[in-house]
Amino acid sequence: MRFKKAVEKTPNLKSAYKPGLQALRAEDRPHVYAENPRNLAGSVDVDTALRPFEPNGNRWDFAVAYQHANRNDEVIYWLELHTASDSEVKVVIKKAQWLLNWLRSTGNLLAAFERDIVWVSSGATSFTLTAPQRKLMAQAGLQHRGSMLRINEDRRD
Repeated sequence: MRFKKAVEKTPNLKSAYKPGLQALRAEDRPHVYAENPRNLAGSVDVDTALRPFEPNGNRWDFAVAYQHANRNDEVIYWLELHTASDSEVKVVIKKAQWLLNWLRSTGNLLAAFERDIVWVSSGATSFTLTAPQRKLMAQAGLQHRGSMLRINEDRRD
C-alpha cells in the first residue's frame, strides 16, 4: 500500500494527506532537505489532524514519506520539530511513546511502513543526554538529527 492510500484509510487522518512537504508549516519546511524532492511521497500534519480527537495527548508533529531509489516501498519519517534542551528530552520521549502506541492502534496501516522516528531541533540545541535518557530514546527508536532532517536519494542501512 502507498503512503497516500494508507493515510486516507486511517481514521481521523482521511483528509490530512498533502503532496510533498505541504503539510508542514512554512517555518518548519526549511528543517527538511530531500536530495530528490520529486521523491517526496507526501506529508501529514498529525498533530493538527488528531488534536480534536486527542486534545490532551502528547501528539507527534508530522509524517513525511519518501520513495528512496534503493527501496521498493516508501519510507515514513515521523518528524518532531521541538526545542532541543535538557528540559525537553522527557517531553519528546513521551511524544515518541505516544506515537508508538498510536501506530499499534489507530495508525496501524502506517505502522507497516519502514520508518524513522526523528527529532529535529526547532532552535538551538543545548542538551547533554544522560544514560537513562539515551536508553529511553533508543527504546522509542527516537533519533535526534540536529537542526535538519536530510533525506538521501538512497536509504542507508
